[in-house]
Amino acid sequence: MTGVLSPAARAFDAVAPDFDRRYGHWASVQAQRRAVRRELLRTFPTGSALLELGGGTGEDAVFLAARGRRVLLTDASPAMLHCARRKVEVAGLGDRVLLHQADLEHLPDLPSAPYDGAYSNFAALNCVENLAAVTRGLAPLLRPGAPALLVVFGPLAVGEMLLHLLRGDPRTAFRRLQRGEVPARLGGQTFTVRYPGPGAFAAQLAPYFRLVRIRGIGVFVPPSAAEPGISRWPRLLRLLELLDRAAAAPLARLGDHLLLHFERTTEPAP
Repeated sequence: MTGVLSPAARAFDAVAPDFDRRYGHWASVQAQRRAVRRELLRTFPTGSALLELGGGTGEDAVFLAARGRRVLLTDASPAMLHCARRKVEVAGLGDRVLLHQADLEHLPDLPSAPYDGAYSNFAALNCVENLAAVTRGLAPLLRPGAPALLVVFGPLAVGEMLLHLLRGDPRTAFRRLQRGEVPARLGGQTFTVRYPGPGAFAAQLAPYFRLVRIRGIGVFVPPSAAEPGISRWPRLLRLLELLDRAAAAPLARLGDHLLLHFERTTEPAP
């Protein structure tokens, strides 16, 4: 990938060197990541060749590779990929994790395609401007029947709403109810985020993917906006994590994140 970085890629490029130190050790983030990883391991058997969309610093790619999967990690941020490459080298997993700089809206032909599945964690797809373009690029890279697990922001995140209302910030509390572009800022850079619901995602991924099921991630476990304070209550978080496991299906749409389980259809790729 060459050329000018997108606004979102510039933002994450700016925070990449401190990203893991700042966010990675927060207990709420770890709890939500554990919930996603259970689904990844359940869906993708050992030996699967996987494509990761917006893999960031490589946390999930290294986790899966250490458990017998092979991963091609893509990300638009060169600095994020630099962090991921170091992590892969330290773990000695260079034979199982490959890295490729790619904008999700302009996915190129990638080595080893078609893949057995794809995944994207922690809302990388909420930062793209044209989800249909992602779909057109992803469809040729997956075999028919391949799962695609996409973790996106939940538009009805009750926990975030309550948190910001208690802080006297109703504008932030209800930002996910907006449709269209919502301004965001990270690392001194401004970009836009979108909060489509599951139906809107399904419409944008059709006819090449069909939505199979929805799981809530962070229904009771609070969002990262509750940090660093919530990390001081590990017993409470463990209880909330147990509640999340019970509520992940029936209360899915109230989650901080949604795990959307799609399946590649037999529709010929565009």
